[in-house]
Amino acid sequence: MNYLKTSLGLFAAIWLTACSFNPVQTSESEQNWSFSGKMAIRNATEASSFSVDWVQTGEHYTIELSGPLGQGAVTLEGSPGEVTLRQGDDTLESYSLNALVYEATGMDLPLEDMKFWVRAMPAPDSPYTMQENDQGLVETIEQSGWNVSIYEYFQVDPGAQPRKMSFARAEDNGKLIIRQWTISTPSQ
Repeated sequence: MNYLKTSLGLFAAIWLTACSFNPVQTSESEQNWSFSGKMAIRNATEASSFSVDWVQTGEHYTIELSGPLGQGAVTLEGSPGEVTLRQGDDTLESYSLNALVYEATGMDLPLEDMKFWVRAMPAPDSPYTMQENDQGLVETIEQSGWNVSIYEYFQVDPGAQPRKMSFARAEDNGKLIIRQWTISTPSQ
């Protein structure tokens, strides 16, 4: 369960800072998307890296985290009002991703915003500031105390999506490198 705490804590901190740009005008609830990538996070006492595979179908998500060679695989599944975490034979359930991660790790992090940040959109319920580059792509965003820098984008139909980013809040910092995006609308 210690790997679970480290994985979830690291995962949470990384996602809290993913990004904030609105490349697609389609409503988030009308889109299905997925990505695969690698995350690394560091704080004052520990550092870790792991692979992440995220599949978002409307408001339902499945997030798989794993260390090198698939070690310590953790699966998070959820929709509004219910979230389940599975690691081996261990299962935890809660009413929200934030509450589940707090129960598993003792960390109070705003993970409900992740699905927006990773798509380079600000979370709708929190104030934010952001700066764009000359191409109109978000370069930095500040939200919920996190400072996010997006260094590289790549084109994914129907628009540009983040590829490389870093983030920091107090002693927590990390990087996310996305290897592959898949984006579609439910009619596709």
